[in-house]
Amino acid sequence: EIQDASFAVLLKFKEIFEKNGWNYFLAYGTLLGAVRHKGFIPWDDDIDIWVPREDYEKFIQYCIENKESLKPFELIHYKTNKKYIYPIARFSDSRYKVEYNTANDYGLGLFIDIYPLDITTSKYANKILKFRKKIDLLGNKKMVKGSNPIKNIIKYPYYLYVKNKYRLPAVLKEIDTLAKSESSANSDRVACVVWNIENKTYDKKWFIGDEKKQLIFNGELFQVPCEYEKVLGHRYGEYMKMPPVDQQIAHHDYIAYKK
Repeated sequence: EIQDASFAVLLKFKEIFEKNGWNYFLAYGTLLGAVRHKGFIPWDDDIDIWVPREDYEKFIQYCIENKESLKPFELIHYKTNKKYIYPIARFSDSRYKVEYNTANDYGLGLFIDIYPLDITTSKYANKILKFRKKIDLLGNKKMVKGSNPIKNIIKYPYYLYVKNKYRLPAVLKEIDTLAKSESSANSDRVACVVWNIENKTYDKKWFIGDEKKQLIFNGELFQVPCEYEKVLGHRYGEYMKMPPVDQQIAHHDYIAYKK
C-alpha cells in the first residue's frame, strides 16, 4: 500500500518535471529496482530521486508559487516547513500521515525523497559532516543511543548542548549554502553533498549524455542516468546479485495512515 501511494506521488512529480523540461534521475534503491525488478525492490518502502541543483531550485520555487493548485501534493523543505528535519526535499501527499518512532513529527504524508545533485570537490565535506551530525541530533525526539553505553554517556552532554544552541532551519540553510557554494567549481564529480558525500561522488558524465535515457519502473518510463550501470556499480558493487534473505527488509522506521 505504501508503494502504491508513493508511486502516485512520483507520477505527479514526473508530470511537473516533464511539463517544465527539467532533469531528474531515479536514484539509489529506486534506480536499482528499475534495473533489477522493473519496479520496486519488493521489500523497499520509499522512492529516491536525484535532481541537478539548478532544476532542484526551480522545482522548490515552483512548489512555493503553486502551493494551492498542487494540493493534496506539497513540498516539504526547510523553506516551507519550520519543523522539517532533513537537508533534502520531500514531495508529499497530504492525504496520508506518516509517523516515525524516533524522528520529530513535521506533518509528513506519503512521500518521495528528492536529493539535490551538486558539483563537488569535497572541499566542504568535513564541515557538512559536522552539520549532518547536528541535524541528526536536532531531528530526533530523544538522543538515539548506540550499542556502547560509555559512548552514550559521553554523547549526552553534547546532545543537550546542540539542542539548546542550534535551531534546525538555520542549520539546514547553512548546510544547503555550503553545498551550493561549489556549483560553479571546475570538477568532474557530482554528489548529493547535503546527504552523504563519503565515497559516493560520481562522474558527472554518467548522468546527462547526448540523449535522455529512460527505464521502466512500475510500467511507466522514468529518466535515469545515461550510464546507470556505472552509477549502480559504483554505489552497490554487484548490484544484480540479490542480498541474503535476512537483509531483504525495509529500512525506514515509520508507519503510515490514510486520513
